[in-house]
Amino acid sequence: MRTFDLEFTKDAAVFDRDQVRSLVDDLDATDLIVVAHGWNNDVREATDLYDELLANVDRLLDLRMNPKAPSALRRLDGRTFAVLRLFWPSKRFADEDLIPGGGAASAEAANDAALERMLDELADDPERLGGSGTTPERAAAVAEAKALLPRLDSDPQARADYVRILRTLTEQDDDSDDDGTSAFFDDDAATLFAALEGPVTAPGPPPAGGATSLGGGAGEAGSDEGGAAGLRELLTGASAAARRLANLTTYLRMKARAGKVGREGLAPVLLEVRRKHEGVRLHLVGHSFGGRLVTAAASALDDDTEHVTLSLLQAAFSHNGLSADFDAGRPGGFRAVLGNRRASGPIVITHTKRDRAVGVAYPLASRIGRQNAAGLGDKDDPYGGMGRNGAQRTQEAEGNATSLAAVGHDYGFEQGQVYNLLADEFISSHGDVRGLQVAYAILSAAGAD
Repeated sequence: MRTFDLEFTKDAAVFDRDQVRSLVDDLDATDLIVVAHGWNNDVREATDLYDELLANVDRLLDLRMNPKAPSALRRLDGRTFAVLRLFWPSKRFADEDLIPGGGAASAEAANDAALERMLDELADDPERLGGSGTTPERAAAVAEAKALLPRLDSDPQARADYVRILRTLTEQDDDSDDDGTSAFFDDDAATLFAALEGPVTAPGPPPAGGATSLGGGAGEAGSDEGGAAGLRELLTGASAAARRLANLTTYLRMKARAGKVGREGLAPVLLEVRRKHEGVRLHLVGHSFGGRLVTAAASALDDDTEHVTLSLLQAAFSHNGLSADFDAGRPGGFRAVLGNRRASGPIVITHTKRDRAVGVAYPLASRIGRQNAAGLGDKDDPYGGMGRNGAQRTQEAEGNATSLAAVGHDYGFEQGQVYNLLADEFISSHGDVRGLQVAYAILSAAGAD
């Protein structure tokens, strides 16, 4: 497959217009796969993800002419594929910071170290993926926040100042509040700290090899509706709440940036491609916040756009994002993708409770949104995540739930439908989205368009 690269800055600008010119002028294919990385990526990690996943796509495309190949692949015979790899300045959002591990004796030290790391990284605001850089104002704000840490236990004003500073380090996007995070900007500091000072527990799948506890200490055996195997973080107090607020700050920055890069960066490029290559099929593939990026791009296309599929791999946005009515008539932030038919082909979504990363931010959002410990982050939580639960309260997904399957499975994907693929068997963590089974699901969606 011919491969093109396209890089965006933090402000959603194309870094090198020659990359767009090359794509538009040199594209010679019936199908363009557009793939976007997510959080916790630098250039090398993003490239490794692309290399492995796309190598598996290539392996499967090589089978198309074999009469014994699966019908999903044979349907692609005669079509030619190119790839557009996206690079955008995402931020580190690692498990060891989200859920500091270790035994009870070391948990507080791990929490404090993670909090310091995350605040340091909030000071860094590079223009490009893999770069570094800050402003004097941003560096000063983070230094002020770090100076407040010893006083958070006892000083309400220190907590108020800490929250105020974190709010200056992120931005609030204009999407529908389908994940409850507006409370981060609207609630007072006392309410936010009170909501996040207690343990955070969310349900998960049965762990391999018995009971575990992700926050250290003895855990109970997990189940699909039990908490220990999903997210069981037992730390309490002001320092734990401060770290969780820093988690949310990083999350909200990437949420806003991914949406902006999709709407203002990628969508205009796709429209430019379509003006020159009217019939080219677009297959938008996004991992993590890259799922939000490509969905935002699709939502910015024209109504009734033909030949656009979406493959969302452990996507980091609200499981209500595609809903027509998730709460008293309110649509999800990306409802226009379906309601206005801006992506005509099937939308496939991998999801698993084994994804701890998506399973962290949404329980926290739920805690500050409604302060209810029951079922945090699961499919019945108003603030659950797409990569954890699939699309919820979405008519086009009803009756389409199935599992991510081995190569050869006939998914029966149809245009205009949403398919939640339970991925427990083949996806073991947030970043485990490179396998043949994932590549096969992407190509099965392409073949249905």
